[in-house]
Amino acid sequence: MLAYRSTLAISVVTWALSSGLTIAELRSGDRIAKESKNLGDWCKFLEDKPGELYDNNDNPYIQNFQVFGRFHWQYADIDGEGSFKNQTRGFNYNTTEIRRFRFGARLKFLNCLEAKVRVNFSNDLKPIGGSRHIEYANIYTATLGIDFKEIFGLDAVDEFDLSLGKERVSPTSEGDISSRYIKTVERTSLHNYISTPSLTGLSLSSEWGQWNLALGVYSGDEDREISSFDNGYFYTLHAGYKFKDPKFMDKSRVDLRVFMNGDEEKNSSRYPSSRGAFNQKWVVSLSAKSKKGMFSLLTDLIYGDNGIDYDYTTSGRPISGNPDREGAFWGVIILPSYWLIEDRLEAVFRYQYVTASRKEGYRISSRYSRIAGEVYNYTGPNDLSNGRGDRHHSAYLGLNCYLCGDNAKIMTGIEYDELKSGNQDVYSGTTIWTAFRIYF
Repeated sequence: MLAYRSTLAISVVTWALSSGLTIAELRSGDRIAKESKNLGDWCKFLEDKPGELYDNNDNPYIQNFQVFGRFHWQYADIDGEGSFKNQTRGFNYNTTEIRRFRFGARLKFLNCLEAKVRVNFSNDLKPIGGSRHIEYANIYTATLGIDFKEIFGLDAVDEFDLSLGKERVSPTSEGDISSRYIKTVERTSLHNYISTPSLTGLSLSSEWGQWNLALGVYSGDEDREISSFDNGYFYTLHAGYKFKDPKFMDKSRVDLRVFMNGDEEKNSSRYPSSRGAFNQKWVVSLSAKSKKGMFSLLTDLIYGDNGIDYDYTTSGRPISGNPDREGAFWGVIILPSYWLIEDRLEAVFRYQYVTASRKEGYRISSRYSRIAGEVYNYTGPNDLSNGRGDRHHSAYLGLNCYLCGDNAKIMTGIEYDELKSGNQDVYSGTTIWTAFRIYF
């Protein structure tokens, strides 16, 4: 089945590429390849959308077709202390990783439809001592968008769209920013704790004036390809307001996001038939984004309920749920940034704090502290590889050098983390990051 899905995914991309060009060629005089204004200037070449192969709004059948991709490489060096059999041991761990290697295609047609697919081609196991392969990995997103405003001539709204398929959804403002634009090498552990993989479902979104609203329903199972719909469902709400003329900022907006589990027991990472996609009972976030001249600020205030840690069976062996992983949690993310040299050199700071009502009610990200725990065999009941606790501080300071805007940039940063579980020191350490990212 996996081989069939892999072949199907590659066929979808191939079909999109071939059909887009073939249909475009039917009309004489249409622009098939967009010319770069200066092919000798690689930066200008990247900014000039080299993957836009066809663009003609006068064509009633095909309006636009483009291909695109991104390559993200990064290095991390961690010097820290991790829990090991009720003791604390020091370690030093470093690794390189192809974080993302992704290609996609977008086709706008019939003036009201948009098909978009993105496929991952990196299978990098180097961080855990394995091999690095550039090969088909999975379908990242595959959606069909329907523009109801265009179809029904709705003048009362600015946008009214339906999206069907596998797509990204996020319960935080930090996570809602594409990896192309994020200002830190990795997102916070708090975001990663409540985030979901790309999900199969549908969403209805609208925008009018200063308001926007989106409602979604998604399958509760995580799948490399398209969902098998065997883990129940969960539901999303996103409401946002953009201030028209904020007094103290050039731009400012606030967003409310709610994720609600439809079947908490089925949508669990321990459910035997397939891995769950959204593991909390519910999560609510209130976010704000503002900009003033060279200064920008993002904040996320997050509250959630872990729900019940259900019993389960694996390989015929019953496993009891852990009440210490239940209960509520809340946290805050503060991310200011400032242009030291406009559009070229940016300073970034980020602080995150999380607390949980149970001593294992929260979990830090796997990159790269928990991976280091696995490599060093810190794998006891709540040792570093498990990475669970009830209090987590994290502070990040970085510099981003934009070679060609967000199309090509070098990112550096240093981050300090401290995780505790009751009286136990689970992890404390400093990570030095370096990353190179390119997009076309």
